[in-house]
Amino acid sequence: MSIHWLRAVLLLVLLSSFSEAQVRAEQALRRDLQDLEGFVSLVGLASGAALLISLGLLVARWRMGTVRARRFVLRGDEGQSIAQLVQGPNGGELELRDADGELTAVLGSGLKLCDRSGRARANLRLESDKAPLLELYDERGEVRAGLSLSEDGAGSLAFYDETGRPRAGLGSGHAGAMRLSFFDKQGRLRLQSGIEDEETPSLKIYDDQGEVRATLSVRAADGMTLLEMRDQDGHTRTIVGVLEEGIAWLGVLDEEQRFRAGLGAPTDGNPRLDFYDQDGETRASLRIDNQGRFKTEPDS
Repeated sequence: MSIHWLRAVLLLVLLSSFSEAQVRAEQALRRDLQDLEGFVSLVGLASGAALLISLGLLVARWRMGTVRARRFVLRGDEGQSIAQLVQGPNGGELELRDADGELTAVLGSGLKLCDRSGRARANLRLESDKAPLLELYDERGEVRAGLSLSEDGAGSLAFYDETGRPRAGLGSGHAGAMRLSFFDKQGRLRLQSGIEDEETPSLKIYDDQGEVRATLSVRAADGMTLLEMRDQDGHTRTIVGVLEEGIAWLGVLDEEQRFRAGLGAPTDGNPRLDFYDQDGETRASLRIDNQGRFKTEPDS
């Protein structure tokens, strides 16, 4: 009996020791779990704080307008590029494309309109003097027409041939003059018509050296219609016109611009031919009187 009792006592001691060890282990496990939960909470708080700081910096940058990128692209429903903001040779440029992605317009230092091949066909910009200029191009990229406004407010419209040379132009000049000009293949002015001094219409014909060879005008002051023809040196040698008194008249000048002969038909219908000396004095006349007779003496 004593042996059985001893075994029972030992068993109770062992069970008691095991229970105490289990309790201590469970308590240690609880403490470890609590420590782990605190660490996880600390990491979460730190991550949240970092996220908030990043969002705050992003919002601050957005508010200050400092979001930076090399290119902004706007895409359509099918993913094709329909607009993009890029850096061009003269600063920022906005490129616009059609539904097929073809470039149609570029807005930057000016405005360019492009064809289906992406070639510029129209260009509106400011020149170095800040004067506006509109140019139109053909399918090869050659300028064919241009509309401009100078710094002083004078406007001009120019037309060019397939080589880029000017062939015609319409523009306003000084003192209210408005002129239409035509050029040859070398770009030399050959014909010009316009309004001089806001009230005198005129037509000028030029030679291949740029010299005026003929001028047709109607003078506003006295209403005379005059056709002046000049030599190679620009000297007026012949004048045909209708004078103020209604006389149809032809004048011949020498190289010194002095009248030497004149043929006219006065309002009475009697024609006459006069010859002048170097001082402009009449030296001889040939005329027909009212009876139809020729007269050769100077008028008395």
